[in-house]
Amino acid sequence: MAETPVRPRPRVSSSSRGLPVVLVASLQLLVTVGVLGFVVAWWGLEPITTALGSLPWWALAGGLVLGAAGVLVQALRWRLVARYHGIRLPVGPADVRCWQASFLNSLLPGGLAGDVLRAADDSSDAEVSAGRRALASGFAAVAAERLCGTTVVLVAASAALAPHRPLLAALCLAGGVVTATVAWRWLRRLPARDLLGVGMLSVVGWVAFAGIFALALVAVAPSTDPRLAPGLAAVSIAGMSVPVGVGGWGTREAATAWIFSVVGLDPAAGVGVSVGYGVLALVSTLPGAVVLAARLAPRVREVGRPRDGRRARAGPGASTPARRPAASLRSRA
Repeated sequence: MAETPVRPRPRVSSSSRGLPVVLVASLQLLVTVGVLGFVVAWWGLEPITTALGSLPWWALAGGLVLGAAGVLVQALRWRLVARYHGIRLPVGPADVRCWQASFLNSLLPGGLAGDVLRAADDSSDAEVSAGRRALASGFAAVAAERLCGTTVVLVAASAALAPHRPLLAALCLAGGVVTATVAWRWLRRLPARDLLGVGMLSVVGWVAFAGIFALALVAVAPSTDPRLAPGLAAVSIAGMSVPVGVGGWGTREAATAWIFSVVGLDPAAGVGVSVGYGVLALVSTLPGAVVLAARLAPRVREVGRPRDGRRARAGPGASTPARRPAASLRSRA
């Protein structure tokens, strides 16, 4: 009896594998453009142009300082979680990676691409003892710390909405319970003291970003009662946390305009404050662009160098460049 020939599996090209990512990113971009288009059609361009012309130097400087504080808090929270997943990062490299992630998150669709890169980073500034599950541990640590921040955002929004829209407040609280439950899968290794530390760092991080919103409120709508700032910031930050657009634009403006109208303020002013917040938040991530350029430059030079020159650097008789002695998220096995 003749043997049935084994047919080779069809190869999936890299372009085919990347197609879903391109489609999702395109959809997120369309969502951003669509929501912003609705905001402009409803309230016009005046709130946006007014906001862009109303940001003084002290607001930009304050946003940069508060953004740096928020990034540092995130780095500390990440280190605390990662330690219990076999990853040890010094404070400096962790802070640098979080700067880079914040910058990429503010520019790329979905607001998560920077964190994906942070989780999969293969630089040698970390020690890993997770063996073959190093990459999975890296993603677990990043996902857990991000979900902790999202939980605080949703709980804060729930508290702000409770006096005005109890049903929406309950939905935000339910969302916070869901994110906390998912995060618990990767946090249950932590002792109670470190869990408390993660929670406190998440609250401090939220306060830093709420402070950026308060700066935008004072600069763009100075007549607004500053006592309303925490509640307005809570809803605005929750709106920009929905991963359906680019850098929170669009959803943030719609959410801020809505909460302004709910508390009896001019929604057009809310659009202006939200735009001001978006500019300050973007400025606060610009150090991440410097970090990204500094980390990419050696790799770009290496790619541009002739192959023979790269072999010479690796040493006599070597056929490939020497590997780094340690890798943050690659297996040592």
